[in-house]
Amino acid sequence: MKRYYKAGELSDIAFVVIFARYQNQWVYSFHRRRQSFEHPGGHVEAGETPLAAAFRELWEETGIRDCYMIPLWDYEQIWDDGVGKNNGRAYLAYVHALGTLPESEMERVALFDDVPDNYTYDPAEERADFVRIGEVLKTGPRGYKRVEVSPYDPAWADDFQKIKRELDGVLNGLVLSVEHVGSTSVPGLSAKPIIDIDVVIKDEAALPPVIEALQSIGYQHNGDQGIRGREAFDYEGKEHLRKHHLYVCAADSAELKRHMTFRDYLRSDPEAVRGYSRVKEEGAALYPYDIDGYIAYKSPFIEQIYKKLGI
Repeated sequence: MKRYYKAGELSDIAFVVIFARYQNQWVYSFHRRRQSFEHPGGHVEAGETPLAAAFRELWEETGIRDCYMIPLWDYEQIWDDGVGKNNGRAYLAYVHALGTLPESEMERVALFDDVPDNYTYDPAEERADFVRIGEVLKTGPRGYKRVEVSPYDPAWADDFQKIKRELDGVLNGLVLSVEHVGSTSVPGLSAKPIIDIDVVIKDEAALPPVIEALQSIGYQHNGDQGIRGREAFDYEGKEHLRKHHLYVCAADSAELKRHMTFRDYLRSDPEAVRGYSRVKEEGAALYPYDIDGYIAYKSPFIEQIYKKLGI
């Protein structure tokens, strides 16, 4: 018998089990001796954290290393005598790529839409766990931020204008333009409801007074974050505005060119908007708590358009 708890509520975790998803299917390992399928999992070794054990067991029993791991729940496994028990933790692994199965008690790895017929344990309990995973993901594991993609909202254009008016109040005469970019700038396109803004300056020499002006209204300069020609800014005290990302870009910046060219192309191609919306919605459904997986899922569509546009 098992008793279930929120992830992190129990201590002395002795066992981990990993529910792994790859391309919208469940990953199972076939046990050589038992001649049946099961999830990767095993004991937490001395000096090992449960999370480290989950990554190790997943690799040992599937060969998978490239994944994003989140905790689902803790459980008490009550022994048949009704007295003994041990504590376990279940994880969900969003798998980005399969690997090579190392030599182990597992014979092979297979993907299934549902519980395989020759599952080692109780299929009814397994299906109940699938339902439990869905419930956990509705509310969100503690400490994990959900990837949210919303249908296009015409209010996003108004939200941009509110932010722009505040920026114009201190940037007038210092910049060339303030541009609404990103998915919220394209009518009809599903998007994360965050406004992306590029403030365009003539060149890098124009940056210092812009930094000073933005600091006067609560923005902090975070540097180029590895992308030359694009300076990032954080902010505090903007609860009256839609959440937004703010960048200052030189007019000849390659990043600005990509943002503007991609935006203008999508604005002119309703079919591309429908296709990109579908990809973004699928990615958010497949990787609801894995931003890297979400980005990787939509990247081929973006790269295809970049190639078409020569950017």
